[in-house]
Amino acid sequence: MARAYIVLARNDLDDNLLQVLDLKPNATPSKDSRVYAPIAQGGYQTFYLLDGVNAAVVTQAGAAGGASLDIDGDVYGLSAYLIDRVEDTGGGESLTAAEAVTISGLIEAAASAGTALTLALINVAINTPAGVAGSDLDGTLGASTGTVEEVLRILAGERFKMTDNAQVRLVGGGFDTAQRGFFVQQPNVEVPASVDGVYGDVRGRRSTAPMTHIRPGEPRTAPVQTGAQDTNFNRVRQTVETGHLHLSATDGVLAELKSATFTWLNPGNAYTAAAVTAATPRALTLAAANIPATGVFRAITIYDAEGNVI
Repeated sequence: MARAYIVLARNDLDDNLLQVLDLKPNATPSKDSRVYAPIAQGGYQTFYLLDGVNAAVVTQAGAAGGASLDIDGDVYGLSAYLIDRVEDTGGGESLTAAEAVTISGLIEAAASAGTALTLALINVAINTPAGVAGSDLDGTLGASTGTVEEVLRILAGERFKMTDNAQVRLVGGGFDTAQRGFFVQQPNVEVPASVDGVYGDVRGRRSTAPMTHIRPGEPRTAPVQTGAQDTNFNRVRQTVETGHLHLSATDGVLAELKSATFTWLNPGNAYTAAAVTAATPRALTLAAANIPATGVFRAITIYDAEGNVI
């Protein structure tokens, strides 16, 4: 079945504050019926894109020399995705870091405003920065390799990563079509001393484990992350576009949450400039705009797999 994407539009809805309870089969343990339908729906919606982990992509002169460009530092987020997947077709080169950041901001602003993010509309955002005219997301006009659904996955909280020194522009100045970035996967939590039990599901410590893995208070060896494994992984629940989803979005929990008149005031956030302190950050929208002092602003925007608003 086609996926749908629930995108948080404001930063003041902390973990455990936002639940969707009228989707079926519901993910809440007391309502879960995954024995009959394994894709549990709803539950907590807590993954906000601009959360301090996702950041603006930065580039540096490439190690290959010439006109090449590499990523400067590990980076997560939408601008990293855009610089990895979108060609500046007119220039026959990669986007610059500034262009990728500008385009990601336009896409985030659309999600914040509750407007569609179809391929055509994402392409409008891509063509907005000066010098990028004639470019697109999916490569119809050039060599881009992006998709609408991957953009929506990032907006809904999945982590996309580009590692330090990943090349995005070739020596001759052309766009590097190799996909260097990736969606991170569940991290490894096993230390070198861990071992499978005879029956597989039983886990324990090797009899030959060094003392650092046995004595309380001794330093521990951190699990090693390989491939796409990453400790910044978010387990984003896959939402499916079903009749129950549309009912909720029309006259249920989702309808209330997506309303432009949704009202919420979090005592841990500030809604006026005077109330901002080091411990009380400003309540902001996904477009990085201030949420009014009334707390009135939509909580979410819901998209189908093609970027239409549900």
